[in-house]
Amino acid sequence: MAEIQSVAEEGSTDVGVRLRAARAKVGMTRRQLATASGMSERYLAHIEAGTGNPTVAVLEALAGALDMAPAELLPLGGERSEARAAAAATLRRLPESRLGPLLDQMAQLGGANSSKGRRIVLLGMRGAGKSSLGKALALRLRVPFLEMSKEVEIAYGGEMRLLIELGGQSALRRYEHEAWETLIAEHESAVIATPGGIAADPVLFDRLLATAHSIWLEASPDDHMQRVMAQGDFRPMASNRGAMEDLKAILQARASEYARAEAQLDTSAQDFEGTVDRLEQMARRLIA
Repeated sequence: MAEIQSVAEEGSTDVGVRLRAARAKVGMTRRQLATASGMSERYLAHIEAGTGNPTVAVLEALAGALDMAPAELLPLGGERSEARAAAAATLRRLPESRLGPLLDQMAQLGGANSSKGRRIVLLGMRGAGKSSLGKALALRLRVPFLEMSKEVEIAYGGEMRLLIELGGQSALRRYEHEAWETLIAEHESAVIATPGGIAADPVLFDRLLATAHSIWLEASPDDHMQRVMAQGDFRPMASNRGAMEDLKAILQARASEYARAEAQLDTSAQDFEGTVDRLEQMARRLIA
């Protein structure tokens, strides 16, 4: 009996860890997740601490609010081995309409550089400098500068904030997918700044890396915070006393995805002009 209880407690702890990581990856506070899932914030705290015992219905509600499969909150995705879990996770990333031509799609996602054209996509958290550096880079390369978030707002006909509040994460992802396909169809050459949360959408992120040359712009947590405050933008950290802790958790949760970029640039290591110089050098090597 003690052994069974120990296994159950270990599973609950693992679910809590996965839930915290998933919440951090999309940049949601615990309060925001509680509202979106219909759970109490106190109950979520227990689950994340490993002391709660969520039912299947609870996991489904949480996964729905995070726009992910419920199995992804379970150890090994509910599978019996790591290999099966990895295979199942890959399949879950693909929409139903693309499961048929699976081999062709995998070849497309891992396609050659020729499909990337002369597009440069900038990845990273808000405050990394994607907009300011992206505009400067586009001028030097003499190509258009585009912001994916603005393209989403144009397609939606309203602010991103309203899209998320009214449609949730699933609606946001749908518009982001459509916006990206429009961007790459209309622009062979461009510098494109992406939302920080795009790393939380595996299918879109794979597609993005396959169809554009990617550079991860990173900065120290302090610089991220100061730049966001200077912009007056506190969307993922509103009314949260642990803003810095949340920021660090989000950075940690997304780092492994951002690190898949072809190049990486620390925007805290030098002044603005020096950063633009280094960014231009990286970009020109990638599109050569």
